[in-house]
Amino acid sequence: MMLRGTIGVTLFFVFVVTAVFGQEGTATHPDQSVFNEPETLTWINSYGTFRLSDKWFWHAELHYRMRENESRNFIGDVAQVYNRHGIQYIPTKNFKFTAGGVLRIDFGDQSGDAYEKIRLEPRIWHEYQLMMPFDRFRVYHRIRIEHRWKKKFKKGSDYVFGNRWRYKFMMKIPLNKPKLQPGTIYFNPDVELIMQSGKAIVDNPLEDLRLYPGIGYIASPRTSYSANMMYSFGQSGEYGGFYRQRWVFKFNIYINLDLRAFDDKIPETRFYD
Repeated sequence: MMLRGTIGVTLFFVFVVTAVFGQEGTATHPDQSVFNEPETLTWINSYGTFRLSDKWFWHAELHYRMRENESRNFIGDVAQVYNRHGIQYIPTKNFKFTAGGVLRIDFGDQSGDAYEKIRLEPRIWHEYQLMMPFDRFRVYHRIRIEHRWKKKFKKGSDYVFGNRWRYKFMMKIPLNKPKLQPGTIYFNPDVELIMQSGKAIVDNPLEDLRLYPGIGYIASPRTSYSANMMYSFGQSGEYGGFYRQRWVFKFNIYINLDLRAFDDKIPETRFYD
């Protein structure tokens, strides 16, 4: 019931935001929606959380992303290198706030003197995450807002400012133990809706809807792993009637370290479980 309710709220949110953002202007529409052939990618991600004091943390992410090419699916060429950092504040065991910066490096797949081989995409981001503990599992709600400067690969293109509005619903359900603890294998249903807005967004506010169930393993209080197969679709290009599709294999490692002096250490927060 909880999952069905969340999906219903998400679809309602898609409808409302699409209706609101879609009033910014008009563009040429195809006669019917066009879904591109799914693209295959592989994302290898590391997430580090380092405790600085009782309630303050440093959060660091490094993502290495590959895409298909003509000869190989999933691992053909380098697509992006993604570097995200932020300062994190955890006032209670069930809530955290993070803010910081992102530098994404995109590698182009077009040849010729008219196109750049790489482009940089800087962002400012902040997020708010609520954790709901239950007897055997945990539920997470995350809102992330990103302010980004993006440009095309064509030489001479200018940066265009825009915003991304992201909502994620996630669960961790232990499979081989009664609760989430070291040695636990857990099921990880995960849904994320990503909307976008800005002057360049006319009738394509739905950037991505990501569905990525996965399996995780808690190796220790400091390290855990997970793997997901993600399917996503969203509006692409300049027209709202065109949709891209992707299949993405994700492998993730999570590292939590306490950088304080030994005498200052206290039990970890519930977000680490």
